[in-house]
Amino acid sequence: MAYFDNNATTPLAGTVFEAFQTALEKGWANPSSPYRQAARVRAEISRARDQLAAAFGVNASHLTFASGATESNNAVFSYFAHKSSNDSRVLISSIEHPSISAPAKWYFPDRVDLLETDGKGIVSLEALESFLQSENKTILVSIMAASNETGVLQPWQEAAKLCRAHGVHFHCDSSQWIGKLPHDDFSLCSSFVCSGHKFGAPKGIGLLVGEDAMPFFHGGGQEEGRRGGTESYPSIKAMGCAMKGVEGTLAQLPQRAHWRDSFETALKSVLPQVRILGCESPRLWNTSCFVAPQFENLRWVGKLDKLGFEISTGSACSTAKDELTPSASAFSLTSEETRRILRVSSYFEQDQMDWQSLADAFQLAFDELSEEASASPVISV
Repeated sequence: MAYFDNNATTPLAGTVFEAFQTALEKGWANPSSPYRQAARVRAEISRARDQLAAAFGVNASHLTFASGATESNNAVFSYFAHKSSNDSRVLISSIEHPSISAPAKWYFPDRVDLLETDGKGIVSLEALESFLQSENKTILVSIMAASNETGVLQPWQEAAKLCRAHGVHFHCDSSQWIGKLPHDDFSLCSSFVCSGHKFGAPKGIGLLVGEDAMPFFHGGGQEEGRRGGTESYPSIKAMGCAMKGVEGTLAQLPQRAHWRDSFETALKSVLPQVRILGCESPRLWNTSCFVAPQFENLRWVGKLDKLGFEISTGSACSTAKDELTPSASAFSLTSEETRRILRVSSYFEQDQMDWQSLADAFQLAFDELSEEASASPVISV
């Protein structure tokens, strides 16, 4: 099978799996225990923390290990809800992942403002600056680094600077950026999060990096008292290994973006009326999200799966839901068009031949779907 759903999750790289397995076998001691074996595990966790902090250009004391971006995002909104007044407000972009939009609405009911995007799927810095200059009680602004659906890059660096100039905390969900693009500018953010499984680490491990000591939940005092619970050393070790592996591959990005662009050119030959979302904007090099002109997306996914290619219908967190996704709203899609959205996302394991083979598979899938529609006119297209 050729895997093209890497924005949902990535497989473990060989070196990451080996590091994970070794840590499971030899680093099983509780790092809070007083004997030497536990001390070695504590030291390894500290080394991983220092390594990751250095990669992001932040202070290691600002980094908290967590289960992933969802938990970390919830911790941020919970923290600000508890420290602020009842009339405080938060501003989030209209394209945020549910792990941002849901806790924002939960912790700040009727006090969430939305920063809309332009016709190209990018948030407006002018609108942000105007909002920050207005008289309101906004204490937190949250804008994602890159869309998990379309791959469109957001101007988070400039947004972070604007917020800092106005004394407002800027939070960034960097889950789709980290592991795919250089990440040394995230020190501009007041806080940011990532999930290890988006860049080759296991599921269930991630980070919150923040200038404030934002508590997750109380317990045994681990993570400097911010997140109680025994640390998962094997997952932490694997995430550090995955990050180290990523840093050696970033020079390949222009070539890999060209492979994606060539795929889209081939796709237009198969589906001349295809609408590629965000193609006029800077995007992640690995992502192509488009509206097929015919046939519902689940039928495309099923056909391509049988042909040996795994793709998705957009965000894995909204695949089974009927509501409009953030990308659909950003590009003014109808509910009918939303049912024809497809997302293809590669990672460093996929090469030029994989992209070309995927384009060829779309031609085969289109031929089969068209033949089925001709034979059975009642089939939904």
